[in-house]
Amino acid sequence: MRQVRYSLPTTILFGQGVLEELPALLEQIKVVNPLLITDKGLAATTVPAQVTAVLDKAGVTHAVFDEVQSDPSTHLVDQIAELVLKGGHDGVIGLGGGSAMDSAKAAAAAAANGVSSLKLVGQENVENAPLPIIAIPTTAGPGSEVTRFAVLTDEKAGAKVSIASMKIMPVFAILAPELTVGLPAKFTSGTGLDALGHAIESYGSVWNNPISEGMALQAITLIGQHLRTATNDPTNLQARGGMLAASCIAELAANTTRLGLAHALAVPLGATHHVPHGLAVGMMLIPMCAFNEQVDPERYARIASALEPGSTDIVAALTSLYEDIGMESRLAEFGVIPEDYDRVIDLAVKSDNVDANPREASRAQLAALLEAAL
Repeated sequence: MRQVRYSLPTTILFGQGVLEELPALLEQIKVVNPLLITDKGLAATTVPAQVTAVLDKAGVTHAVFDEVQSDPSTHLVDQIAELVLKGGHDGVIGLGGGSAMDSAKAAAAAAANGVSSLKLVGQENVENAPLPIIAIPTTAGPGSEVTRFAVLTDEKAGAKVSIASMKIMPVFAILAPELTVGLPAKFTSGTGLDALGHAIESYGSVWNNPISEGMALQAITLIGQHLRTATNDPTNLQARGGMLAASCIAELAANTTRLGLAHALAVPLGATHHVPHGLAVGMMLIPMCAFNEQVDPERYARIASALEPGSTDIVAALTSLYEDIGMESRLAEFGVIPEDYDRVIDLAVKSDNVDANPREASRAQLAALLEAAL
C-alpha cells in the first residue's frame, strides 16, 4: 500500500455572510495594510466594493489593484510585487477567479523573496515565506484558494509556467456564495467544467488515494446536483453554494493527485490560442474519459454514477450535462487547426498531469484527443 501524506495549511470559511469575518482574520494574522488584488472584469461589478466596504467599516487601511488580466503574466505579477513593497503592504487579498488568486499568491511570494516571479517557477523554489495571503473566490471552478500552485504566463516563452509550493497556500479561504451570484451563464458553466475536470481527473489519477477519492466523488456529486441550476438560474444561492463547495473540494482532492490529459492539453491551449481555461478543459474532458475508461471501466462507471445517478456511461453523462448547460464550444472556434497540434503537444508532455493520467498516451493519441475536440 502506497503511503499518503495530506496536509492543508489553509483554514476554510464557507457560507453566506462569512465575508464579514475578514477584518477579524486580518487581525488574527497581524495584517494591517493589505493590498486587495482583483481583475478588470470583476472591477466592473459591485463585488470588490462589497469587500472594501467590510474593510472600511472596520477601519482597515488597504489599497486595491484591479488590473489583473486572464492568464496573468510573470511581468504583471512582478509589477504587483513592486506595488506591495512600495505601498508597505504586509499582506494580500486575492479576490476573483484563478487569475486574481494566482497573481496574489505569486506576488506575495515574489515580494517576500525579493526576486522576480520567474525565479520561483518550479517545485518548492519559494525560500522565504510569502506575505500572508487571504483568498476569496468569486467563481466556482479554479479552486486556487486551496492549492499550492500559481499558474502564470511566460510571455517570452509563449508558455504557461507554475510556481508550486506549500508556502504559497493561503492562510484563509473565504467562500461566500453570495459573491458568485449573478455570474453570467457562460462563465458559470466554463468554471464549473474546470472544477469537474479537477474532480474527474483526480479520481482517475494514478496517484489517487482513499482520502482524495472521497473528496473527488463528493465534488462530482455536487456538480451533478448544482451546475445545471447555477448556470440557468444565476441567482439561486443554494446552487451557487453547492458549486463553490464542489470547486474547493475538487482541488483539495487534486492537491495530492495532480490531474490528467484534459488539463495537460487545456493549459497549453490557453497559452497558444487563448482558449478560456474552463472551456478548454470541458472540450478535452469527454475525449479523455472515452480514452481512459478503456483501461478502468469500473472507475469511470463510478464517476458517471456520481455525476448522474443511475448512469454507468461517463460519455453519456457528460454529454447530457453539456446539453443542459449549453456547452457547445469546439477548438476550431479559437483558431486551432491540425497543424497546431504538435506545438500544443510539445507543451503538454512537459506537464506531470501526463504522468498522472491512468493510461499512457503517445503523441499520436494526444493528437487524436485534440482532433476529437476540433
